[in-house]
Amino acid sequence: MTEEQFNSFCSTLPNTTYVIQWNGSHVWKIGGKVFNSAVWNKGKLSRITRKVSDIAYQVLRGQPGLRPAP
Repeated sequence: MTEEQFNSFCSTLPNTTYVIQWNGSHVWKIGGKVFNSAVWNKGKLSRITRKVSDIAYQVLRGQPGLRPAP
């Protein structure tokens, strides 16, 4: 996924706002709360952070390469 694809998709969701913060993270919010953010390093996706439900967290937490956000 490219920066353009990520931002294009997030921009289609209703009531979203966009800001770059935390040393260059592309951060998308709804109602002032973060639901999705991503970081690219030299054009390559480095990290995505997503807000998920408690059930989704339980399912995803054991997957390789995934970890909870700080």
